[in-house]
Amino acid sequence: MIPTISHWIGQEQAIRRFKVALEASWNDGTKLPHMLFYGCPGTGKTMLAHLAAKEMGVKIHERLAQVMNFPGTLNGLLMQAQDKDVIFLDEVHELVHPAQTVLYRAMEGQQISLRSNVNDTYNMPIKDVTIIGATTDEYHLLSPLRQRFKVVIPFSLYDVTSLAKIIDQRARLIGIDIHQDIAIQIAIRSRGTPRFAIRLLESCQRYARSKGEEIVTMQHFEETVDMDCIDELGLTLDDQRIINFLTIQPSKPVRLFTLEAATGIHRRTIQEVIEPFLIRMGLIERTPQGRVITEQGIRHVESTTQVETVSKATS
Repeated sequence: MIPTISHWIGQEQAIRRFKVALEASWNDGTKLPHMLFYGCPGTGKTMLAHLAAKEMGVKIHERLAQVMNFPGTLNGLLMQAQDKDVIFLDEVHELVHPAQTVLYRAMEGQQISLRSNVNDTYNMPIKDVTIIGATTDEYHLLSPLRQRFKVVIPFSLYDVTSLAKIIDQRARLIGIDIHQDIAIQIAIRSRGTPRFAIRLLESCQRYARSKGEEIVTMQHFEETVDMDCIDELGLTLDDQRIINFLTIQPSKPVRLFTLEAATGIHRRTIQEVIEPFLIRMGLIERTPQGRVITEQGIRHVESTTQVETVSKATS
């Protein structure tokens, strides 16, 4: 966790919107408005929610939305929070529709509906809290709930320069000594997300410590990415298995179930984790008939194969 919002790197437009809302609340002495953060996993939505509470000097109540699907559970959380507290619901699109209805009514009317022993319903006021939702799928929310968020902030993928700065910052915060040129190499392989970058940085440190060394060198980095099967684009072993299979018949679309059977990777993992990155990198395309590898994808597989051949020949 970075100390303050002034230490944030990247996401300039998102942070600009957030600071406007934050400073307006400071000046007016009010709570933060309800906020919705959306974008790819690992881009900083959770960290910004925690910074929101920290900057306002209030308590944060963090919950994973999947465990809040009983209206009674959600009501209990809303009753527990105090004025200006932040209630952070991660993956808020996972709330079932009845729970989403409870939430948007509480956001609008600052009250919840409870059932008495005689099956009558009555309204109970709640404190004036801030709801922050984080999602990778904004339009899976009910429209009335989406409209109750006064500040909607998109999170995009990071460029290599910003990621390298984040890696340097993180290394200093947790006391990792790295050679200067390693940060940029980690950033190149980090798929545009700080979460992946920090995970790779920590993997490099573990490898260095396994050798009894304090400073992470380029050799440690190279051994780590080789051990973890991460190539120069940040493709993991599962990513590589998908594109390698698609090169068998490059012009023939492959169905999702065929990919699952051929690679042993669950179809949901392919569809929700692997495919978006490969499509974004221009390595595959998804057509109505199935998945096909692009010319860029073929060139990448060929170049990787050549590198492996040379490496084996020289070892």
